[in-house]
Amino acid sequence: MEIKENIIKKLSLALSPLFIEVEDQSHLHAGHNEAAKNGGTHFKISIKSSKFNNIKPIERHRIAMNILKEEFNNGLHAVSFDLKGSKD
Repeated sequence: MEIKENIIKKLSLALSPLFIEVEDQSHLHAGHNEAAKNGGTHFKISIKSSKFNNIKPIERHRIAMNILKEEFNNGLHAVSFDLKGSKD
């Protein structure tokens, strides 16, 4: 399974998002990270989920990073998050 599809699947199962968007931005980092030119290393992830309601932004980030722990161990290099609760 492609890393982007795996990211979407894991985050969707764990967070039941109202909205999720995962954008591969690896091509923007090809100059400083040799693996980035092949894709699948740098992503921008936007999620809106009721599971983030009443949770501070840093804790939202920790939750999402923990869900993707395996991906970071297998080549994912960097993620930019935009994480919102359903009330945001």
